[in-house]
Amino acid sequence: MNSYPVSKVEPKATMDSSASLEFAKKTKKSICTPQKIRICIVIIAILILLIIGVITYIFVSRQNASSSSNPITVLFIPIGSIPTSVSISSSASTSVSTSVSTSVSISISTPTSVSTSTPASVSNRNGSGMSTTSSNTQCQILKFSPYRSYSTGSKPWSLAIADLNNDNANDIAVVNANDPSVGIYLNYGNGSVKVASVVSTGSYSVFVTAGDFNKDNNADLVVAQASANSLGMFRGIGNGSFNTRIDLPVGSYPYGVSNGDFNGDGHLDLVAVNDYDNTASILLGFSNGTFKNNTVVSTGSYVTAVVTADFNNDNYLDFAATDYSSNTVSVFIGFGNGSFQQRRPYSTGTSPWGITVGDFNKDNYVDIVTTNYKDSSISLLYNNGNGTFQSQIKYKTGYYPMSVAVGDLNHDTNIDIVVPTANDNYMTIFLNSGNGTFGNVMNLTGDWQLSSVGIADLNGDGRLDIVATSIWNQTLNIFLNSC
Repeated sequence: MNSYPVSKVEPKATMDSSASLEFAKKTKKSICTPQKIRICIVIIAILILLIIGVITYIFVSRQNASSSSNPITVLFIPIGSIPTSVSISSSASTSVSTSVSTSVSISISTPTSVSTSTPASVSNRNGSGMSTTSSNTQCQILKFSPYRSYSTGSKPWSLAIADLNNDNANDIAVVNANDPSVGIYLNYGNGSVKVASVVSTGSYSVFVTAGDFNKDNNADLVVAQASANSLGMFRGIGNGSFNTRIDLPVGSYPYGVSNGDFNGDGHLDLVAVNDYDNTASILLGFSNGTFKNNTVVSTGSYVTAVVTADFNNDNYLDFAATDYSSNTVSVFIGFGNGSFQQRRPYSTGTSPWGITVGDFNKDNYVDIVTTNYKDSSISLLYNNGNGTFQSQIKYKTGYYPMSVAVGDLNHDTNIDIVVPTANDNYMTIFLNSGNGTFGNVMNLTGDWQLSSVGIADLNGDGRLDIVATSIWNQTLNIFLNSC
C-alpha cells in the first residue's frame, strides 16, 4: 500500500463557556433585535435559497458527468429497411446483436433478414451462384478477414457450395480439371474447412452443380465431363461422401451445367451447354435421380456457361447461356413442360464467359450479368419484365474475368457483384448503389490467377463470405466477411 504524508493540523483556539455566552449575547444584540427581525428573515431566506442552489448545481453536474461517459450512438437505417417498431427499455439490443449498454437504450426492430429471390440453382462457367440473403444492418466499410488458403488438385476450375454432410454448414466442392477429380471440403461451421474426400471424374471436367436429385435429402453433385461428352452424377450419402459415378450422355464437350425444375413435376432437371456443337441438352429428372433422354436446343457459337431463372414471371423456369464466339447471351423461355422457345440473343462484351443473375435494380425482375473475357468487363442486362432485356451496360474489370457471383455483401439490401481476375491476384467487388448502378468498386487480394468464385455464409454469422479458386497456386481461398 502506498503511504502519503499527513499534513500537520494546528489546534484551534477555544473559549470557555462564559466567554461563549457573552459572544452569543453580543451577536444577538447586534443582529436580530426586534427592530431588525424582518432583515433577519430576509437574510435567512437568502441563505436557504443559496443552499438549495448549491445542492441543485452539484446534482445537475453529477448527472451531466454521468451522461457524458456514455456517448450517443447513431443507428443508421438504410433506405428500404424502415423499422416496424421502436421501443425504449432499460436493457436492449438491436435485432443484429448490437448491444447498447447505457442506462436508457433504444431498441429498433428491423427485419432479421433481407431476402432477394433468386433461382434455386445458378451456375457460372467457373463459379457458384449462391443465395443473396443477408441478415445484418448496413455497414459503411466493407471488410474481410485475411483469407485462408487450402490446397486443391491440379487446375481447380470450378466450385459449388452446398451442405454436403447435413450439419447445416455450407461445404465446398472443387473440380480439379487436370486430375480429374472433385475435392470435397467440409466446413467446421466457423468458416474453416478440411478435405474430406476426393472423388474421381474419370475425364477432363470443368463445371459442377449441386442439388438433391433423388429426393433423399442428401446433396448430390453433377459434373460436366467435357472430354467424355457426358455429365457425371455423384449421389450423396449425407456424410460428405458419394456413391459411384453415373454417366449421363449429352452433346459434344459439355462445359456449363445447371439444374432446376423445368416441367413443374417437383423433380430437379438438368441443362448442359455443349461447347463444340453449339447446343444445350435438357435432361428431365425422375424422383429416383434418373433422367429421360435429353432434348437438344440450338445456342450461339461456342456456348460456355448457363444459368436458370424465371425471366418472364410466368412461374416457369427459363435459362440463359453465354455464346463465347458470338458475343451474345441467349435467353430460352420455358413453356413449363420441359420444352423451350427458340433462343433470343442479346449483345454482350467480347467473349462472354461467366454468367449469373440477380435483381440489381429492385424492380422484381431477374437481370443478367456476364463476364467478358477478352475486353475485361462485365455486361449488365436489365429485364423488362416480360423476358426481354435492355441493351447492355458495361463496367471494366481486371484482366480476363472468367466467373461471377452475386450477393448482398454490405447488408444494404442491394445485390453486389464479385468478379475474379484470371491474370492477377485480386477480385473486383462492385457495390450496388441501390438503383442498379455500381459506382463503388473495391479490390480483394487473394492467390494468383483466380478462376472461380462463390458467395455464401460460411461461419453462420449472417454475413455473406467469398470463396475462390486459384489455378496458379492450386488453392482454395476463403474470405470471411467482417463487415
